[in-house]
Amino acid sequence: MTDDRARLEKIYYEKVPKARRIDPFFRSIFDFMYAARERAGKGKVLNIYMSGDMSGEREEVYRTYFFDECDLTSIDFQQDAFVYEGKQSEPRHTLPFPDNSFDVIVTTKYIMEHVTEPSDVLAAIHRVLKPGGEAFLVAAHVRRQHQRPYDFFRFTEDILAYLAKKAGFSSWEITPTDGAFYTLGMYSYFFQRSLPMPKFIERFFDFLFQNVTTPISFFFHSLDKGYGRDLSSYFMLRAKK
Repeated sequence: MTDDRARLEKIYYEKVPKARRIDPFFRSIFDFMYAARERAGKGKVLNIYMSGDMSGEREEVYRTYFFDECDLTSIDFQQDAFVYEGKQSEPRHTLPFPDNSFDVIVTTKYIMEHVTEPSDVLAAIHRVLKPGGEAFLVAAHVRRQHQRPYDFFRFTEDILAYLAKKAGFSSWEITPTDGAFYTLGMYSYFFQRSLPMPKFIERFFDFLFQNVTTPISFFFHSLDKGYGRDLSSYFMLRAKK
C-alpha cells in the first residue's frame, strides 16, 4: 500500500459518516474514488454532486482530500436538473461547459436514480469529456425509494452498458459495490427503522444492527464468489471516451 493510499484511507474512515473498514460497500466506494483520483492526476475534474442528499461531510472529504491536486469544478444536481453557480441548466440535463473540457468526471453523490432521462445525462457527460477522458459514475441497483418525488430508476449492469454504448463511450467497466448478503442486512435495518417503537427499543435494535447483524452479513459477503452481485445495492460504471 502506498503512503498516499494509506493516508487517504485513514482520512476516509475517520471523516465519512458510517464508513467502516469491514463494510464492503464503503471499501468499494473508496477503491472507486481512489481510482478516479489516480486517473485524474493534476488534470481537470468535474465533480457532479447532490447537495440535497444530506451527506455533506462525505462530499467535503472527496473535494478536500481526493481531488486536492486537480483543477476541480463542481456542479450540483437538484430536482432533476443540473444547477451551476445557482442557475439551473436549460435544457435541464445539459452541462454548461464546452466540448472536451474535462479529463475526469465523477459523481461523488449518487445521482443516476434521480434523473428522468439518463441517456441525456450520459450523452452530456460524454460531450464534455476530453478524448481519452473517463467518467466514474455510481448507480443504484437494489435501493429503497428515497428523495421522492425525484426517484425514477434502478440500473442493472446491462442497462448501464447500453447507456455507455449509446452515449459513445469506447470502453467501460461495471463492478458491484457489494452483494446479496450485504443488501439483505441493510434492508433488515430499513425494516426495523420503519416499525413504530419506543426510543429505547429502537436504540437496542440499532445496537444489534451495528454489532450483530452487519458483522454476520459482512462475514457471509466474504464467502460470496460473485453470484451475489445480482443483488448489489449499487453498480459502479467506469467509462472511457
